Amino acid sequence: MAEIIKISYPANKNFSKFKVPEITFRKKTEDLNPKTKSKIALGAFLGAVAPVVVLNACKKGRASEVINSFKNKLPLKDKFKAIWNMFEIENYFQILATTTGGVLGGLLGGLKFAKNKSEKEAKYKEGIFEFLNNMTPTTMVAVLTAYSNKTGKFKSPLARGCIILGSVVSGMFLANRTSNKIYEKFFDKNKKKEEKTVRDFKITDTFVHVDDLLNLAVLARIPFASKFQMDKLLPFIYARSGLEVGLAKNNSDKN
Repeated sequence: MAEIIKISYPANKNFSKFKVPEITFRKKTEDLNPKTKSKIALGAFLGAVAPVVVLNACKKGRASEVINSFKNKLPLKDKFKAIWNMFEIENYFQILATTTGGVLGGLLGGLKFAKNKSEKEAKYKEGIFEFLNNMTPTTMVAVLTAYSNKTGKFKSPLARGCIILGSVVSGMFLANRTSNKIYEKFFDKNKKKEEKTVRDFKITDTFVHVDDLLNLAVLARIPFASKFQMDKLLPFIYARSGLEVGLAKNNSDKN
């Protein structure tokens, strides 16, 4: 966070003939300490993981499977498997729940420790982008896949691969453009050009689509690709998105 410090000079009759300009410089204020970052990370983690665990716990036998693994003193690998199954994601609604929870968890944690309006605005903006970046490609994949299943079209591995790859690439581009349009309309409308926010796309923004890209690898018959259960890692990946929201700063605050 950067703070503008203004330096002015006291009036002095010996120099009354001269106009001494005010000088400003940018003072870099302290960043968030590790303890605060940990609290924001915890909020993002709980927000992303809790919805999936709760939804899976409601499934018949899933919660009892975990309880019985400890009650019956099963081997460690069986306990791990029972717990690991609690992170399973099987449908679009679960993805929507975990990404929304992760973004909200990180946002609320970040707002709690925000020092001013500028910091809060940055977190709102990043929250908008992270949600759109997570859900736009996923929604496109879900809609096109449902259409394919219903009509019987695009059933070949090549066609399915094109659906996934096209949805991920175009969806991320659309999310980026849409978020910047929202910034312009609701946050930066009355700001000078240099004060406006433009969210550039980063390579790390693709991480949340690792499941779609893995599905693409499976369709391409890449060895061992089908062995990875990446859906169970998604809540943790969405928690990272929430952390990005909680730690977000405006461009002018990063100097």
